[in-house]
Amino acid sequence: MQERFCRCGNRVMVQYHNKKTESWFTRFWVMGSTYGKTIRTCPECGSPLDINSLK
Repeated sequence: MQERFCRCGNRVMVQYHNKKTESWFTRFWVMGSTYGKTIRTCPECGSPLDINSLK
């Protein structure tokens, strides 16, 4: 996993994942009460998460 940051500064964990039958994809997580739940938007600002837009 890698630590990245949303534009608003919220910390997001990125996991690169590969299944044998699928190509690589990314999963986004946040630490805290929702850890373990994959997210698609930043819980702080609501921006869609995209690996290319994270710092």
